Amino acid sequence: MAKDFIHFFGTTGDKGIFFKKIRSAGGYYCCIDGTTIVIDPGPTTLYKYINSYDDKIDGIVLSHIHIDHSNDLNILVELMTEGGASKRGTLLLPKQAIDEKVLFPYLREFPENLQVIQPNSNYKIKNIEITSSAGHRHGVENYGFILKTKNHVIGFVTDTAYFPELLASYQNCEILIMNVPYYKQDKPKPKHLDIANAEELIQAIKPKKVILTHFGCDLLNHNPDKIAEDLSQKYGMDVTAAQDDMILEL
Repeated sequence: MAKDFIHFFGTTGDKGIFFKKIRSAGGYYCCIDGTTIVIDPGPTTLYKYINSYDDKIDGIVLSHIHIDHSNDLNILVELMTEGGASKRGTLLLPKQAIDEKVLFPYLREFPENLQVIQPNSNYKIKNIEITSSAGHRHGVENYGFILKTKNHVIGFVTDTAYFPELLASYQNCEILIMNVPYYKQDKPKPKHLDIANAEELIQAIKPKKVILTHFGCDLLNHNPDKIAEDLSQKYGMDVTAAQDDMILEL
């Protein structure tokens, strides 16, 4: 396994797909520059982490409170801090997660560093710099993230409807990981990206590599691998459709 990598624990946010065991719902495990971070610990995150790794978590990042992103948050905080016995690690999360007790109140004192995310703000977890995006449009308080490492700038475009200002948040990302549930968005008040929206980001940001993930039924029915292949040819860049437990080597 590569020294630096991102492990995709799951690639759907659709409950029906998850309940039918078609794809897993879970976040990301990032091991980069000697730093370990879990992003969006949805269902299966704890199970997959403890069955894959024995190192300590340096930080947890939560984009928003929806259960497919936050289900394993509290148990991961317990794990990171050894049940509160070791005051360590960093937790970044929206204020809404505290206000609505998605993070259990007794756990607030467990991490060494708990920070409430503000839009377009800078944070650090051990050796990795993290910049939050502008507030996403998803019906709840929600942010994407840019991880700045020694060798890479990696953007995580979490759940959001498309809006033009989104482009500015992810400029200069050489790797862009995008949640794209829809092939074609048809809801009057969208809360997610579709392929046309993804193309807007690709054309404006021009990353070297794109990973599509967080698929819904609509996107899965249109063959994500074929979509990624077509986008690769169209834009002359590496576009990949994520698979459960995919390891992205950096």
